[in-house]
Amino acid sequence: MPIAVLIPARDEGPRVARTVREVMAALPGAAVLVVDGGSRDDTAWQARRAGAQVVSQRGTGYAGALLSGYQALLAGPARRVVQLDADGQHPAVHAPRLLAALGEGRHLALASRHGTDSPGPWARRAGNHLLSELVQGLTGARLHDVTSGFWAMDRHALTLLARHMPGDCADANVRVLAVRLGLRPVEVAVPMTTRTSGRSMHDGWRGAANFAVSVRRAVEAGRLQVGLPRLEPVAGALSDAAGASG
Repeated sequence: MPIAVLIPARDEGPRVARTVREVMAALPGAAVLVVDGGSRDDTAWQARRAGAQVVSQRGTGYAGALLSGYQALLAGPARRVVQLDADGQHPAVHAPRLLAALGEGRHLALASRHGTDSPGPWARRAGNHLLSELVQGLTGARLHDVTSGFWAMDRHALTLLARHMPGDCADANVRVLAVRLGLRPVEVAVPMTTRTSGRSMHDGWRGAANFAVSVRRAVEAGRLQVGLPRLEPVAGALSDAAGASG
């Protein structure tokens, strides 16, 4: 089954090559696509040098990078896709576990810090808690880590997210959207590191602005009418911390 890996990147020159190499080691034979979001450094060159295909982002922001990647991947043969950040905080070694969680009606697997020893900075934890409560209130689904960008999906989910995901936010709102689209999102516990350099969209005023947009887009996603059944995530599918480290 053809597998592709999507890595959105902006000004990640010092880090992206290592991420690409780790992905290739974890998923031998997978096609690796880096979406360069107008980097001012050598991100694109470093990614190509490591063996990835690079495309330029259309639109702006993180969600714009993902949508650019989704459209590029839909033009190819990939049946399953993993996406992760370029900065190294998402351990590629766990990508096979996310892919293994797909199937039996589950179209989207989400890496979660819940149940691991890597909950993240306090500001992110606080924001995540509030957004998680919002997601549950809108969908009835209990998802613990609604800000992680480490996902795996099948082509069905790829097609629907490319069609319905807004171009300005890909955070908690995607969880709401996934439930509304009948994708049955499932969480998999994965230990993650904390970003130590570069900029995160969850930091400072940028993080506050992203939080506000995420709330608005989540509420909008909760009102989405797509003619699909409102399905809950698979109960008990969240791996425990022991499983995450194996």
